[in-house]
Amino acid sequence: MKESLIRILITLFAISSASTVFANNYIMLSPDNITKIECANNNVLNMHILSTLTNEKKSVIVTPAGSGETNFAIYLKHKKCDYKATVNGDNLTIKGDKTIKILPLDLPPELINSEEKSK
Repeated sequence: MKESLIRILITLFAISSASTVFANNYIMLSPDNITKIECANNNVLNMHILSTLTNEKKSVIVTPAGSGETNFAIYLKHKKCDYKATVNGDNLTIKGDKTIKILPLDLPPELINSEEKSK
């Protein structure tokens, strides 16, 4: 009884804090392997390349680190994709090359699809 109550409380805590953990985080999905990322100001953005078990590197997690603006680049095998990121409080905006798809981690797929249709 006690263990099930603890599990329920942990689950409720995890669900309630999930929006805090994933708020304003983005995943960038590339059609090709990413060879390198460069960020002009790491005090504004944290960026991490995700690697699969087969060593494919086609995704980057982008999280705000502080307020400000910065430029960053993602290098593919034969292309450099340039972006500008602006962090204003809780709001992260990324603009730039359309080769790599940018998706927010905190929105359900239904809202992502409706946002894409409105563009």
